[in-house]
Amino acid sequence: MTFNLSRTHDSQRDVGARLFTAGVLILLLVLLSACGFKLRGGVDLPPLLQETYIESESPFTGMARSLRAELETSGARIVDSSEQATAVLRVINEKSENRILSVGSTGKASEYELFEEVTFELVDRDGKVLVQRQNLRMVRDLVFDEKELLGKVSESEQLHVQMRRSLARQIITRIGARLQHP
Repeated sequence: MTFNLSRTHDSQRDVGARLFTAGVLILLLVLLSACGFKLRGGVDLPPLLQETYIESESPFTGMARSLRAELETSGARIVDSSEQATAVLRVINEKSENRILSVGSTGKASEYELFEEVTFELVDRDGKVLVQRQNLRMVRDLVFDEKELLGKVSESEQLHVQMRRSLARQIITRIGARLQHP
């Protein structure tokens, strides 16, 4: 009678490797949670922003659109009039530009600076200023290659959207900080 001991030894090795891998994964998860890491979700919303009216020249595009998305993600309800709102977020001014940073030997732009700027304030439904007028801006560089024209135009648009989302988060965070420490 002969036994195949190598097969038994291989299956024990597989079980040991699986247990080791599972142990390492559990250890990594414990370490990540211990350091305070968490996936980015919505911004912590001040109670005053639970029902917000966004006042803007273009309420469905640009910064107002990004603010609407961030507020809704954080649990706020966007209302249709200032009378229904607990707070009115005024987008006083917004600017979105592409500026030429450098020009190649052919005289065509080879690098752009993407620029987003917003001025905002927060008032209550009666118009009393809760957060004074503030200005935020963000700048990013984009290397431009004529051979990849469509891709670079799309990348530029995506970067502007990301920049506006980031500015919207900053606005909500600043409002929260200001309301906690008047």
